Amino acid sequence: MAPLLTLLLTVVWHSLVLYLFLIFGLRAVGRPIMAQNTLPEYLIVALLGSSVESALYARSGSLAAGLVSAATLLVTSRILTILLVKSSRLRRLLIGTPILLVHDGHIIRTHLRRVGLTEQDLMAAIRERGYGALDDVRFAVMEMNGSVGVVPRRAQPGQ
Repeated sequence: MAPLLTLLLTVVWHSLVLYLFLIFGLRAVGRPIMAQNTLPEYLIVALLGSSVESALYARSGSLAAGLVSAATLLVTSRILTILLVKSSRLRRLLIGTPILLVHDGHIIRTHLRRVGLTEQDLMAAIRERGYGALDDVRFAVMEMNGSVGVVPRRAQPGQ
């Protein structure tokens, strides 16, 4: 096999392995780090930046390697998106499900620890949604994108 083709196939393999490793690694670390993106969305942005960087700053074969890496990531992302739409099991595994943090004004501390939030973080998120106390909250849920959604006990005035 030609050396350039071998290099490009190696880049494809490394890109795939890195992408999958980071999906599982970041899923284990927690959702708040993703800043309103799902894991695949966050990773594609981060890894595309890296692949473009290697194309801009490395040695002579780097442009082709960067383009192959970026293309591999984009194609993989598209395939993964299709698979996630078709498979709820894969969606739960890679993206997760919403996690209940507050139920009828009571914090579920085991779930809070699981997502890596403190009570102060949770209360700040609840206040950002316009609720001043846990008594106002029927449910607070950590969404798949890392945001905290709040369902009030009663409708707020003007709603």
